[in-house]
Amino acid sequence: MQVLKNRGGTIYYLPNKGRSKRNLVERIQNKISKARTRQVLRSLPVDEYDIVVVSQGAFEITTTTWRNFYSRLRKYIVLYHNYKEHEILKGEKKLAVQNWVQQASLNLFASRRIIEVMQNNSGIKVSHAEILLNPISFSTPAALQPYPSLQNGNYCFVVLAALEVWRKAQDNLINALSSEKWKQRNWVLYLYGDGKDKLKLHELIRKNGMEEKIFLKGNTHNVQSVLQNAHLLLQITHIDAMPLSVVEAMAMARPVVVSKIGDMPYWITENENGWISENASIEQIDFILEKTWQHKNNWRLMGENAYKTFKEKFPLSAEELLLEKIKSLLRN
Repeated sequence: MQVLKNRGGTIYYLPNKGRSKRNLVERIQNKISKARTRQVLRSLPVDEYDIVVVSQGAFEITTTTWRNFYSRLRKYIVLYHNYKEHEILKGEKKLAVQNWVQQASLNLFASRRIIEVMQNNSGIKVSHAEILLNPISFSTPAALQPYPSLQNGNYCFVVLAALEVWRKAQDNLINALSSEKWKQRNWVLYLYGDGKDKLKLHELIRKNGMEEKIFLKGNTHNVQSVLQNAHLLLQITHIDAMPLSVVEAMAMARPVVVSKIGDMPYWITENENGWISENASIEQIDFILEKTWQHKNNWRLMGENAYKTFKEKFPLSAEELLLEKIKSLLRN
């Protein structure tokens, strides 16, 4: 945010208290936040801008605060980052999304699957749609990165995700790896990230007696270094579109294990550069990791294949690509 300010940007912060509504205080805070947000929105000088980019998580534009905001925008782009596989939008929520989609100059989706789910589940007609690739958090490696040696005799598994089990399924991963057969094998699991389920996961690790094999590492500001020491990235989750961690692991020539959601199957070819789990249940995680483990002698080669896939699918500059899309709309 400070970089944007330094470049002449103006930052308007929206109140955001009481989202979980767990008690009376939070419910009151939530009502106050919504009222203040409406005040901030009314004061935004959107008419001064030739184009506005609206970046949302998962359909915040359906809320009463935002659903008609598009009518104030001269020209706009909407970014869709998340979705729920079985969500069906109805009534006012469906109408809100349809209005935003139809009036947008461009709809950018983090995965093709979001478009499919919107069209198939909710009957929303999607126009002016393209796929958005987010830039990775480090400079794209110009050459194949070397595969690491074992760490103290162990293979290193890495997860890079918010500690929210309803989305990221770290609890199921821990339980799957806590069986007797996995306890006897030479691996360690590093869970990077922070979130509301940190204590819950800490207790689960302790309860399962996995303190010597599974570690909560907190947030990292050096993803490249983490992946440099990893043998395998795991992204076996309930909810995802196209996680940046998967693309970054492939850029670092690391094989990945993912779940069959979002655009991850578009990037991963089974037994070539990774493996795909049908879902993030304990049973399926154990099944796919067992298959993965039996091919561990091929992980280095599969990492090399992952790097080739990355080079084929990822643009030279995701930032420049997005900027050119915006410029193109302004020219038309």
